[in-house]
Amino acid sequence: MTELLVAGHCVQLERFVRRGGAWRSIEFPSLVALLDHPDGGVVLYDTGYAPRFHTATARWPYQLYARLLPVTCGPADSVLAQLAERDLAPGDVRLIVLSHLHGDHVAGLLDFTDARIVVGPGELPPDWRKRSAWRNAAHALVPDLLPADAEQRLLSLDELALRSTGLGGLLEVGHDLFGDDSALVVRLPGHTPGQLGLWLPAEGSDGLLLVGDAVWHRRAFTHGELPLRVLRADRERYEAIVAELARLHAEHPHLLIVPSHCTASIAEARGYVGG
Repeated sequence: MTELLVAGHCVQLERFVRRGGAWRSIEFPSLVALLDHPDGGVVLYDTGYAPRFHTATARWPYQLYARLLPVTCGPADSVLAQLAERDLAPGDVRLIVLSHLHGDHVAGLLDFTDARIVVGPGELPPDWRKRSAWRNAAHALVPDLLPADAEQRLLSLDELALRSTGLGGLLEVGHDLFGDDSALVVRLPGHTPGQLGLWLPAEGSDGLLLVGDAVWHRRAFTHGELPLRVLRADRERYEAIVAELARLHAEHPHLLIVPSHCTASIAEARGYVGG
Protein backbone atom coordinates (compact mmCIF):
# COMPACT_ATOMS: atom_id res chain seq x y z
CA MET A 1 0.00 0.00 0.00
CA THR A 2 1.19 3.49 -0.85
CA GLU A 3 -0.30 6.80 0.26
CA LEU A 4 0.79 10.31 -0.64
CA LEU A 5 0.54 12.74 2.26
CA VAL A 6 1.22 16.47 2.49
CA ALA A 7 2.95 17.73 5.64
CA GLY A 8 2.69 21.52 5.54
CA HIS A 9 3.57 23.93 2.76
CA CYS A 10 5.67 26.98 1.96
CA VAL A 11 4.90 30.03 -0.15
CA GLN A 12 7.02 31.61 -2.88
CA LEU A 13 6.62 33.24 -6.28
CA GLU A 14 5.68 30.82 -9.04
CA ARG A 15 8.40 32.45 -11.13
CA PHE A 16 10.92 31.16 -8.58
CA VAL A 17 10.39 27.55 -9.63
CA ARG A 18 9.74 27.76 -13.36
CA ARG A 19 10.73 30.08 -16.15
CA GLY A 20 7.59 31.75 -17.45
CA GLY A 21 5.75 31.38 -14.14
CA ALA A 22 3.62 34.20 -12.79
CA TRP A 23 4.89 36.90 -10.45
CA ARG A 24 2.45 35.77 -7.78
CA SER A 25 2.84 33.77 -4.60
CA ILE A 26 1.58 30.20 -4.63
CA GLU A 27 1.67 27.33 -2.15
CA PHE A 28 4.19 24.54 -2.50
CA PRO A 29 3.15 21.41 -0.58
CA SER A 30 5.70 19.19 1.13
CA LEU A 31 5.15 15.60 0.02
CA VAL A 32 5.57 12.54 2.21
CA ALA A 33 5.03 9.05 0.82
CA LEU A 34 3.81 6.33 3.19
CA LEU A 35 4.58 2.76 2.17
CA ASP A 36 3.21 -0.20 4.12
CA HIS A 37 4.91 -3.35 2.87
CA PRO A 38 3.78 -6.83 4.01
CA ASP A 39 7.34 -7.84 4.89
CA GLY A 40 9.27 -4.57 5.09
CA GLY A 41 6.76 -2.78 7.31
CA VAL A 42 6.10 0.96 7.31
CA VAL A 43 8.50 3.14 5.34
CA LEU A 44 8.45 6.87 4.68
CA TYR A 45 9.88 8.80 1.77
CA ASP A 46 10.72 12.14 3.40
CA THR A 47 9.04 13.57 6.50
CA GLY A 48 7.91 17.00 5.32
CA TYR A 49 7.51 20.02 7.54
CA ALA A 50 6.71 19.87 11.25
CA PRO A 51 6.02 22.63 13.80
CA ARG A 52 9.62 22.39 15.05
CA PHE A 53 10.76 23.89 11.75
CA HIS A 54 9.73 27.30 13.09
CA THR A 55 11.87 27.05 16.23
CA ALA A 56 14.80 25.45 14.40
CA THR A 57 14.94 28.37 11.97
CA ALA A 58 14.21 31.14 14.49
CA ARG A 59 17.86 32.07 15.00
CA TRP A 60 20.26 33.69 12.61
CA PRO A 61 21.30 32.74 9.92
CA TYR A 62 18.74 29.93 9.53
CA GLN A 63 16.11 32.63 9.75
CA LEU A 64 17.01 33.53 6.16
CA TYR A 65 15.75 30.13 5.03
CA ALA A 66 12.42 30.62 6.79
CA ARG A 67 12.04 34.12 5.35
CA LEU A 68 12.81 33.01 1.81
CA LEU A 69 10.19 30.25 2.01
CA PRO A 70 7.51 31.17 4.58
CA VAL A 71 6.12 27.95 6.05
CA THR A 72 2.72 26.90 7.34
CA CYS A 73 2.62 23.70 9.38
CA GLY A 74 0.57 23.16 12.51
CA PRO A 75 0.54 20.03 14.71
CA ALA A 76 -2.31 18.47 12.71
CA ASP A 77 -0.37 18.94 9.47
CA SER A 78 2.67 16.93 10.55
CA VAL A 79 3.27 13.43 9.27
CA LEU A 80 3.27 12.28 12.91
CA ALA A 81 -0.34 13.41 13.33
CA GLN A 82 -1.38 11.92 10.00
CA LEU A 83 0.11 8.55 10.92
CA ALA A 84 -1.79 8.64 14.23
CA GLU A 85 -5.00 9.07 12.23
CA ARG A 86 -4.11 5.76 10.58
CA ASP A 87 -3.43 4.08 13.93
CA LEU A 88 0.31 4.08 13.31
CA ALA A 89 2.75 4.95 16.10
CA PRO A 90 6.22 6.48 15.57
CA GLY A 91 7.79 3.13 16.45
CA ASP A 92 5.94 1.48 13.57
CA VAL A 93 8.10 3.35 11.07
CA ARG A 94 11.05 1.09 10.32
CA LEU A 95 12.83 3.04 7.61
CA ILE A 96 12.91 6.59 6.25
CA VAL A 97 14.31 7.35 2.81
CA LEU A 98 15.28 11.01 2.65
CA SER A 99 15.38 12.56 -0.79
CA HIS A 100 17.85 15.08 0.64
CA LEU A 101 18.43 16.97 3.87
CA HIS A 102 16.79 20.34 3.29
CA GLY A 103 14.48 21.38 6.11
CA ASP A 104 11.25 20.90 4.17
CA HIS A 105 12.07 17.20 3.80
CA VAL A 106 13.49 16.39 7.25
CA ALA A 107 11.58 18.54 9.75
CA GLY A 108 9.55 15.54 10.93
CA LEU A 109 12.56 13.26 11.30
CA LEU A 110 13.00 13.72 15.06
CA ASP A 111 9.57 12.19 15.66
CA PHE A 112 10.84 8.77 14.54
CA THR A 113 13.64 7.78 16.87
CA ASP A 114 13.73 4.07 16.00
CA ALA A 115 13.76 4.25 12.21
CA ARG A 116 16.80 3.55 10.08
CA ILE A 117 17.65 6.35 7.66
CA VAL A 118 18.68 6.21 4.02
CA VAL A 119 20.43 9.22 2.49
CA GLY A 120 22.39 9.61 -0.72
CA PRO A 121 26.18 10.00 -0.96
CA GLY A 122 27.43 13.43 0.02
CA GLU A 123 24.18 14.48 1.71
CA LEU A 124 25.43 14.30 5.30
CA PRO A 125 28.91 15.86 5.42
CA PRO A 126 31.15 14.27 8.08
CA ASP A 127 31.82 17.71 9.56
CA TRP A 128 28.23 18.96 9.61
CA ARG A 129 28.25 19.46 13.40
CA LYS A 130 31.47 21.47 13.29
CA ARG A 131 30.72 23.62 10.27
CA SER A 132 29.79 27.25 10.73
CA ALA A 133 26.12 28.12 10.89
CA TRP A 134 26.56 30.20 7.76
CA ARG A 135 27.98 27.27 5.82
CA ASN A 136 25.17 24.96 6.90
CA ALA A 137 22.54 27.60 6.17
CA ALA A 138 24.00 28.17 2.72
CA HIS A 139 23.24 24.51 1.99
CA ALA A 140 19.77 24.69 3.62
CA LEU A 141 20.95 22.22 6.27
CA VAL A 142 19.41 22.97 9.66
CA PRO A 143 21.29 20.99 12.36
CA ASP A 144 18.48 21.26 14.92
CA LEU A 145 16.28 19.16 12.62
CA LEU A 146 18.70 16.22 12.52
CA PRO A 147 18.97 13.52 15.22
CA ALA A 148 22.06 13.33 17.39
CA ASP A 149 22.51 9.68 16.39
CA ALA A 150 22.02 10.26 12.66
CA GLU A 151 25.22 8.50 11.62
CA GLN A 152 24.49 5.44 13.77
CA ARG A 153 21.08 4.99 12.15
CA LEU A 154 22.19 5.28 8.54
CA LEU A 155 21.48 2.40 6.20
CA SER A 156 23.95 2.56 3.33
CA LEU A 157 22.67 2.24 -0.21
CA ASP A 158 25.41 -0.35 -0.65
CA GLU A 159 23.44 -2.65 1.65
CA LEU A 160 20.53 -2.64 -0.79
CA ALA A 161 20.76 -4.89 -3.85
CA LEU A 162 21.06 -3.24 -7.25
CA ARG A 163 18.23 -3.93 -9.67
CA SER A 164 17.21 -2.76 -13.12
CA THR A 165 14.38 -0.23 -12.97
CA GLY A 166 13.51 -0.59 -16.64
CA LEU A 167 13.55 3.21 -16.89
CA GLY A 168 16.73 3.38 -18.97
CA GLY A 169 19.36 6.10 -19.16
CA LEU A 170 20.61 7.62 -15.92
CA LEU A 171 17.76 5.98 -14.00
CA GLU A 172 18.29 2.42 -15.22
CA VAL A 173 19.64 1.15 -11.89
CA GLY A 174 17.99 1.35 -8.47
CA HIS A 175 18.52 0.02 -4.95
CA ASP A 176 15.92 -2.53 -3.87
CA LEU A 177 14.26 -1.50 -0.58
CA PHE A 178 12.31 -4.69 0.11
CA GLY A 179 14.05 -7.33 -2.00
CA ASP A 180 11.08 -7.81 -4.33
CA ASP A 181 11.56 -4.99 -6.89
CA SER A 182 8.45 -3.18 -5.60
CA ALA A 183 10.34 -0.08 -4.43
CA LEU A 184 13.66 1.00 -5.92
CA VAL A 185 15.71 3.96 -4.70
CA VAL A 186 17.19 5.89 -7.64
CA ARG A 187 19.84 8.60 -7.65
CA LEU A 188 18.86 12.08 -8.81
CA PRO A 189 21.89 14.33 -8.23
CA GLY A 190 21.80 17.97 -9.18
CA HIS A 191 19.55 19.84 -6.77
CA THR A 192 21.84 18.41 -4.09
CA PRO A 193 24.84 16.07 -4.50
CA GLY A 194 23.10 12.89 -3.39
CA GLN A 195 19.39 13.46 -3.91
CA LEU A 196 17.31 10.27 -4.04
CA GLY A 197 14.06 9.40 -5.77
CA LEU A 198 11.80 6.40 -5.35
CA TRP A 199 10.49 4.22 -8.19
CA LEU A 200 7.31 2.24 -7.50
CA PRO A 201 6.68 0.27 -10.70
CA ALA A 202 3.41 -1.34 -9.60
CA GLU A 203 1.64 1.91 -8.69
CA GLY A 204 -0.69 3.64 -11.13
CA SER A 205 -1.11 2.37 -14.66
CA ASP A 206 2.54 2.78 -15.67
CA GLY A 207 4.41 3.22 -12.40
CA LEU A 208 5.03 6.05 -9.93
CA LEU A 209 8.33 7.95 -9.74
CA LEU A 210 8.85 10.26 -6.76
CA VAL A 211 11.56 12.76 -7.68
CA GLY A 212 11.97 15.01 -4.64
CA ASP A 213 13.27 18.41 -5.73
CA ALA A 214 14.68 17.24 -9.06
CA VAL A 215 12.12 19.79 -10.23
CA TRP A 216 9.60 21.85 -8.27
CA HIS A 217 7.00 21.96 -11.04
CA ARG A 218 6.19 19.40 -13.69
CA ARG A 219 6.40 21.97 -16.48
CA ALA A 220 10.16 21.68 -16.06
CA PHE A 221 10.05 18.28 -17.77
CA THR A 222 6.91 18.79 -19.87
CA HIS A 223 7.80 22.22 -21.28
CA GLY A 224 11.44 22.85 -20.37
CA GLU A 225 10.59 25.61 -17.88
CA LEU A 226 13.47 25.28 -15.42
CA PRO A 227 13.65 27.00 -12.03
CA LEU A 228 16.05 29.70 -10.92
CA ARG A 229 19.66 28.56 -10.68
CA VAL A 230 19.58 28.90 -6.89
CA LEU A 231 17.74 25.55 -6.85
CA ARG A 232 20.59 23.77 -8.63
CA ALA A 233 23.71 22.80 -6.69
CA ASP A 234 25.24 21.24 -9.81
CA ARG A 235 23.82 22.78 -12.96
CA GLU A 236 25.12 20.14 -15.38
CA ARG A 237 23.87 17.15 -13.38
CA TYR A 238 20.61 18.94 -12.60
CA GLU A 239 19.83 19.54 -16.25
CA ALA A 240 20.83 15.97 -17.13
CA ILE A 241 18.26 14.61 -14.67
CA VAL A 242 15.57 16.97 -15.97
CA ALA A 243 16.34 15.76 -19.49
CA GLU A 244 15.87 12.17 -18.28
CA LEU A 245 12.49 13.06 -16.77
CA ALA A 246 11.48 14.75 -20.02
CA ARG A 247 12.45 11.61 -21.93
CA LEU A 248 10.46 9.38 -19.60
CA HIS A 249 7.43 11.64 -19.85
CA ALA A 250 7.59 11.57 -23.65
CA GLU A 251 8.10 7.81 -23.86
CA HIS A 252 5.66 6.88 -21.07
CA PRO A 253 2.99 9.59 -20.80
CA HIS A 254 1.03 7.59 -18.23
CA LEU A 255 4.01 7.15 -15.91
CA LEU A 256 3.36 9.34 -12.87
CA ILE A 257 6.34 11.61 -12.21
CA VAL A 258 5.75 13.43 -8.93
CA PRO A 259 7.93 16.32 -7.71
CA SER A 260 7.61 16.88 -3.97
CA HIS A 261 6.25 20.42 -4.29
CA CYS A 262 4.07 20.20 -7.41
CA THR A 263 0.42 20.50 -6.39
CA ALA A 264 -0.95 19.30 -9.73
CA SER A 265 1.31 16.23 -9.86
CA ILE A 266 0.47 15.21 -6.29
CA ALA A 267 -3.26 15.60 -6.93
CA GLU A 268 -3.07 13.53 -10.11
CA ALA A 269 -1.07 10.75 -8.45
CA ARG A 270 -3.45 10.61 -5.50
CA GLY A 271 -6.17 9.66 -7.94
CA TYR A 272 -4.27 6.43 -8.53
CA VAL A 273 -2.51 5.58 -5.27
CA GLY A 274 -4.48 7.27 -2.51
CA GLY A 275 -3.82 9.99 -0.01
